[in-house]
Amino acid sequence: MDNQTIHSDESSWPQRPHEFPDLMTPVEAAMFLRLDLIGHTPNAAIRTLNYWREKGYLKATKYAKHVWYLKDEIERFLKNKTEV
Repeated sequence: MDNQTIHSDESSWPQRPHEFPDLMTPVEAAMFLRLDLIGHTPNAAIRTLNYWREKGYLKATKYAKHVWYLKDEIERFLKNKTEV
């Protein structure tokens, strides 16, 4: 499992930020995508993000043994998923 796994209560989301940074942790990225509002736990959301990365739908940056998501990349992902 990814190093970004939630270690405390696996079903608890942190407080939603008022503004998202340009570089997000997997949990922040999941919250930006509103996965926390549709029934995912933090760990399930991270697995979903990993699946999208493995399939090539969503790109991430990996450094310092952690996965990070650029806000621009998540917005590109959403635009590609938006129905025309």
